[in-house]
Amino acid sequence: MGALVLFALSADLDRRLLLPLRRTRLRVFGHPLTGRGGARQVPVAASVELLENSLAWHTTAPVVRSALLDHWESDGWRILHYSGVHGEGEAARPVAVLFALDATVGRDTSGDPVIRVSYVDADTGAPVAAEELRAAPARRSLRLVE
Repeated sequence: MGALVLFALSADLDRRLLLPLRRTRLRVFGHPLTGRGGARQVPVAASVELLENSLAWHTTAPVVRSALLDHWESDGWRILHYSGVHGEGEAARPVAVLFALDATVGRDTSGDPVIRVSYVDADTGAPVAAEELRAAPARRSLRLVE
């Protein structure tokens, strides 16, 4: 009896049994806060969290210099706009960093999300070649003050 109570209170029960049941319920009946209808709407904050935990974000981190500036949806994609800097010193120029995510992808979606990244020169509006951005210097960490 004690082992049954211990198993029922453990996190293993939640991970192995209850979490898959919750995900199945969400897929079948939809999320209770989004209402009934076609494609479900994911909050922008959830898309930002998903982006910031992705490999695409960590790869572009040396270029990105702002928080989310703007967002919009187009053809099923959620576009997230950040500002950034390409180059160093006198050669540094501002760029717009655009991430495109599937607008219906959330944390409960299985698999890694597809994220597309584009860099656009903020002054000219011309795309910046990815090869140029590979040469971007790594962002230095701030010194810890004791």
